[in-house]
Amino acid sequence: MKENNEINSLSTKENKSNIAKINLFLIIAIFGVLLFNQFQLSGVNKADITGATIGTSSPTSASSSDTINLEAALKEITPRGIPDVYGGELGVSYDDVVKSMSILNQYDDLDGPEGRGSKKIVLSSEMQQRYNKVTSMIGCEFCCGAQTLTTKSGEPACGCAHSGAMRGLAKYLLQKYPEISDEQILNELVKWKTLFFPKDMAQKYLASKGVKVSTTSLPSQVGGC
Repeated sequence: MKENNEINSLSTKENKSNIAKINLFLIIAIFGVLLFNQFQLSGVNKADITGATIGTSSPTSASSSDTINLEAALKEITPRGIPDVYGGELGVSYDDVVKSMSILNQYDDLDGPEGRGSKKIVLSSEMQQRYNKVTSMIGCEFCCGAQTLTTKSGEPACGCAHSGAMRGLAKYLLQKYPEISDEQILNELVKWKTLFFPKDMAQKYLASKGVKVSTTSLPSQVGGC
């Protein structure tokens, strides 16, 4: 009986020893996990401060999104190719803004270099009223600051080439294609204004869509005043 008690006592001591070892192992394992988690959290905090995670040079998601938004906006508002109706006969193209600007300026009222005003158009009373209406609905504010292309009496409100080109086109279309509506003429002027002032017109379009994207990479204007 005594021998059995000793055996049971030894077995109990051995079990307690094993349990103690297991507990010690668990404590060490838990400590290791906590230490590893702390290290990971430290890395996350560092990434938050520097703006980049380990293994990457810089964050790209925001800039990539901006680029996509800007490219989509430009694709939406920028005309390409030769304008319908008048493009071929005048020799103007949306893809050659500077040359086209010089051509359209020939039909403006103001005289100037490179044949500006050399083909000025005198409109009938009815067409002049339409001209005054259309040119009062669009301006050249990004260049000369004028909010309209003409004054109330139909006189040029600004002497810059951008404004002259839009006025010249308006007169040409009214004389040559009187069946075209005022809205269609205005839309055509807006296309050229977008080509003349890419940065501001893109920003204006994006703002109307509630999208905040920088357009500083675009030129302020194309062609001189």
